[in-house]
Amino acid sequence: MYIFTVKSMTCGGCANAITRSIQAVDEFAMVKIQLPLKRVEVETGLPRDELLKLFDDAGYPAEPV
Repeated sequence: MYIFTVKSMTCGGCANAITRSIQAVDEFAMVKIQLPLKRVEVETGLPRDELLKLFDDAGYPAEPV
């Protein structure tokens, strides 16, 4: 499991965009959003660097925790 902080994530729409971006590449990825903490937990077989690029491409830069 990977854990990221996404400072620019402010609403449910942001969370949905991030989830869609990840699941477009790995449809079986489990994405858990903790909006008040600006935290995203991802269970996937994708490498961390690819996930970071997906966050960037979606417009929500992330930092690994």
